[in-house]
Amino acid sequence: MTTYLEPTQERAPHRVRTAAPRPSVFAVRLGLAGIVLSALFMTQLTVAAWDRMSVLDTTMSDYVFVPGIGWMFGAAVLCMSVAGIGVILGLARIRLLDGTVLRLALGLAALGSLLAAIFPTDLGESLSTSAQIHRYAAGVVFFCVPIATFLVARQLTGVGYLAGYRKWLYTNVIVTSVVLTLFMTSHFGAMPELLRELNGLFQRVLFVLELTLLAQVVLLPLRFRAPAAVAAVTVPAQRVR
Repeated sequence: MTTYLEPTQERAPHRVRTAAPRPSVFAVRLGLAGIVLSALFMTQLTVAAWDRMSVLDTTMSDYVFVPGIGWMFGAAVLCMSVAGIGVILGLARIRLLDGTVLRLALGLAALGSLLAAIFPTDLGESLSTSAQIHRYAAGVVFFCVPIATFLVARQLTGVGYLAGYRKWLYTNVIVTSVVLTLFMTSHFGAMPELLRELNGLFQRVLFVLELTLLAQVVLLPLRFRAPAAVAAVTVPAQRVR
């Protein structure tokens, strides 16, 4: 007896478009809450200490010595760290947390804010270990936030509907970098005396700009439309009679 096998054929694989990743509303809310609370705490400190500390030539770190409400400075910086965590979670959800440098910059910004909140500065010219940690941690935050924002904006190159948003990011990065340069040079005495006396003002403007950058990036997931993933699917073999 001869057995005949029915021939089979397998269709060519075709591609199926899966749903695009949705933004994390929790991450956006977390980031915005950190930014708003940080701004409110620092504003309250500035108003309360207006007659006690000049906003022109005293650094914001000295707010920790304001009687009764000095704790708000640490709370404001801690909330900035929370905002950084919100940014990290939000970008990861929409798959824009690409690159070692970007992850490192955002991680250092969040960690630096945390350390600056935990380790206060000293009153006077002498610097303890706590004050040195505070100073370097704050410096890391001031540098890392604009770097991270620049890297995020660069990932949006070619995304037509976000062209205006990308230009806004680049513009604020440039402005923040200019103010950061003014603050650093005035803080270390590399500027004329008249401008050195404005180091406190430069720092306060820089703080506002840094919060603005964080706000722009934390809101990006709500505007970003991630492309859907494409997967190849092979149809099972079928018998041909």
